[in-house]
Amino acid sequence: MNLDFIQKLTQIVQDNLENEHFGPEQLAEIIGKSHSTLHRRIKEHSGKSISQFIRAIRLNKAKELLLTDDHTIAEISYKVGFGSPAYFNKCFHDEFGMPPGEFKKKFKSKKTENRYYRIISLLLILLLLIFFLIPNHRFSLFANKNTVEKTIAVLPFNYLGSGKDKEYLAYVMMLEITSKLSMIENLVVLSIPAIDTDSKETDSHLAKKLGVNYLLKGDLHTEDNKMKLIVHLTNTKSGEIEWSDTYNSGLENILDVESNISRAIAQQLNAFITPDEKARIKKVPTLSSEAIDFYQLGRAAHMEYWKNNTDLESLSKAEDYYQKALNNDSTYAQAYVGLAQIAYDKTTWSDIFKNTYLDTVLSLANKALSFDNTLSDAYTLRGDYYRARFSDKAIGQYEQALHFNPNSWQAYYGLGNFFLLKNSIKSAQNILEATKRRRGPEYPIMLDNLVFIFILNGLFDEGQELINRKLSYDNDSMYYFRRLALIEEYKEHFVEATEYALNARSIDSTNLNTNSLLAFNYILLKEYKKATFYNERILQISNNINFKLNNEHHRIGYVYLVNGDTLNATKYFQRQIDASQKLIAMGNAEEALYDLAATYAILNEKDKAFENLRKVQQQNTNLWFIYFYMKNDPLLNAIRNDPGFQEILYRVKTKAETERDKLKSWAIQQELLSPLSLDS
Repeated sequence: MNLDFIQKLTQIVQDNLENEHFGPEQLAEIIGKSHSTLHRRIKEHSGKSISQFIRAIRLNKAKELLLTDDHTIAEISYKVGFGSPAYFNKCFHDEFGMPPGEFKKKFKSKKTENRYYRIISLLLILLLLIFFLIPNHRFSLFANKNTVEKTIAVLPFNYLGSGKDKEYLAYVMMLEITSKLSMIENLVVLSIPAIDTDSKETDSHLAKKLGVNYLLKGDLHTEDNKMKLIVHLTNTKSGEIEWSDTYNSGLENILDVESNISRAIAQQLNAFITPDEKARIKKVPTLSSEAIDFYQLGRAAHMEYWKNNTDLESLSKAEDYYQKALNNDSTYAQAYVGLAQIAYDKTTWSDIFKNTYLDTVLSLANKALSFDNTLSDAYTLRGDYYRARFSDKAIGQYEQALHFNPNSWQAYYGLGNFFLLKNSIKSAQNILEATKRRRGPEYPIMLDNLVFIFILNGLFDEGQELINRKLSYDNDSMYYFRRLALIEEYKEHFVEATEYALNARSIDSTNLNTNSLLAFNYILLKEYKKATFYNERILQISNNINFKLNNEHHRIGYVYLVNGDTLNATKYFQRQIDASQKLIAMGNAEEALYDLAATYAILNEKDKAFENLRKVQQQNTNLWFIYFYMKNDPLLNAIRNDPGFQEILYRVKTKAETERDKLKSWAIQQELLSPLSLDS
């Protein structure tokens, strides 16, 4: 935990100082961490619980006000969030050894009231606060290193050897050094699977685009069974090379070289490494050099697939190499993780309702952890498994992953997706953290997820700004038009929504979401012939990609009903009921409850419709898009004028507005909408 993080926590508490109800849960929600994770991090670095941390800030502010403010002690207690002056007196006495009245009388004299002594007092209090909250082994005011956040990107190494059969080593060494640095909580490490080496960008321009203040580059030479690696660390603000070294070794010592480089960089950046982190960096995963060779070949091939997920040949090669690594050492935990990831990559999403869904992933991840229980990627895959089943167990797995790898962008991204419809701030916070740690093919997808969160919550101007920024990053106009269409839909501008969606479809006519947008907006425009056309495309595309539809059946059924085909309408309504009930049973109730209510409403089963709408309204959070559907969805026409429906609609709207305002406040707090916030 660095100074920036402590300052951010302190600022959040100070912004909510007069709110006596602001406590650990509210702080955890705004910062985007679970209560247990935030407690662990604060406890580790200050020795305090979250409540004690908040109370210390309140009391130090009270101490300042007692010396500089003419309000009564009771008034000051309310100003710093204590609902009871008596309780404030007790806490102040416990903290500073005297009641606030005595403190004020003893330390506030005529001299201290003049401007000079007031400034001195404030400075002393500030110093006390810093030292009170931050142990000296983590931060020193007199350290000669920069105390700003230490962000580093490890660029793909250049391979300068003559033997092409060893070229993959340059890439794998970059990945392994990135992985080892990622284990250090005191660093923010950006993972970059590939970069345009022909680019003429300067280091400073590249660093600005990546959002880091250090770049690590390397040149690898190999000859016979020997290697020479030259690495240098550049401070992108000064443009100077701060550290450089040359490593000569046999290829059999490649793991030692990677560990030594990682520790040297951490030392150079004055990044504190805990004993556990140091042990994980030095850990030798296998004693078999043959197993290491096969694993490294597998990882290189696997990364080629991640760069291009149509490259199934590379995925097959990776699987073969991982298996060969295990043939040489059956206890090689990382190779099991590789196979588990391949099983996940091969997942058939139409199998979501099968009891055995993703079981192979879970089994291989468990196998890996049976040999090494510190593997972050294995916990992340277990998190993905439980997230696919909509189980809260996913949270604990992702948190374990972040415990062993505080820079795991996959774990942050998994948490972000888990909370997508459950908690907008937690979802956005975790996806934002993922964007800080990854520049691969997933990056624009993560930006699009942030856009999606804003739109779902009715923050259309903010969503528009992020869409424009994403377009400047990847020039993907299909996504751009699709998101604009969604904004116009939620604004109830259905003609404009269809125009944008048609622009998106002209770029890619096979995108399922684009065709769904068109089908629904033509329903809202009562152009049922066009809606029928796009419903047919939805069914065709979902069959082609083996994707199981879960929330389109009732809309398809509605168009059949309007066109007078009650037989097909009834069939699709029943399919929606079955799919929604299965999703709710699995724990995915956020959207499924609404779909179930809408289907019962069009079937004129009003009691069941209201039963499920009340459950929708009672959920912890209601996002703006739920209010939009309740207001506009023609499936609800039969009950829309019912006073009970209007009451539920009002309550959903109120909760949606609250959620929207909270998200906007969070985005301002994070400076998410500032020009450099996403380093685009």
